[in-house]
Amino acid sequence: MQTEHQLRIQERSIPVPEAGCWLWTRSVGSNGYGRDSTGKHSYVEAHRSSFIAFKGQIPDGLCVCHRCDTPSCVNPDHLFLGTRSENLRDAYRKGRRPSLRRRAVSA
Repeated sequence: MQTEHQLRIQERSIPVPEAGCWLWTRSVGSNGYGRDSTGKHSYVEAHRSSFIAFKGQIPDGLCVCHRCDTPSCVNPDHLFLGTRSENLRDAYRKGRRPSLRRRAVSA
């Protein structure tokens, strides 16, 4: 049986069968990440909320990373935990961030 939190995540997202992503349909920040309201003036990033709903708490110091590289995706099967350093290395490897070396050379 699904929890209320899990149902809320599913109701606020649209599945994309071709990619397997669940795209967040509510508020999205300028960085492309969904925002799940936690109160009148507060929110948590939707992918973090989804991770908590389906997989459990996020240990201190860890990031919730995307296998699919789609910031608005909240499919728990596309989410995994990693350190900030691992998340940045993953982004560099996948071409989502310029490498620090390229930045230093071009500066």
